[in-house]
Amino acid sequence: MSDLDLALSIRQPWSELILQGRKTIEVRTWDTNHRGPIWLHTGKFADPDLDRSLGVSNLPRGAFVGRIILTSISPIDAGRWEHWRSQHLDLGHYKPGMFAWILSSPERLTGPVPAPGKLGLFEVDNALARRLRAALR
Repeated sequence: MSDLDLALSIRQPWSELILQGRKTIEVRTWDTNHRGPIWLHTGKFADPDLDRSLGVSNLPRGAFVGRIILTSISPIDAGRWEHWRSQHLDLGHYKPGMFAWILSSPERLTGPVPAPGKLGLFEVDNALARRLRAALR
């Protein structure tokens, strides 16, 4: 399995904010040994009020939208949460047991590639990976 064959599903509008470079930290309840490229998939769930509050609209859903680099992962304590919350863009309360996934180098696909996502970090089959590589700008 190559690094480019892994993907992560993230709800909108968070996926869009990652692609814009406005969101550089994704918070997860789990860690992984993987570092490197990850295909960015967006789920089907919509929250129009949240979209409006963050200044985005007409976002693709249920599709692959780009690629990011997972550069590091760090456990979050209360101090890190306060320091990093502006990069995460979610102003909710600190919860113990969370991990900050540090993201960089977002690349948008030329257009959304509709496909189902999965929970967790998941493997993309070879045919879909070829389509995604072809759709990079």
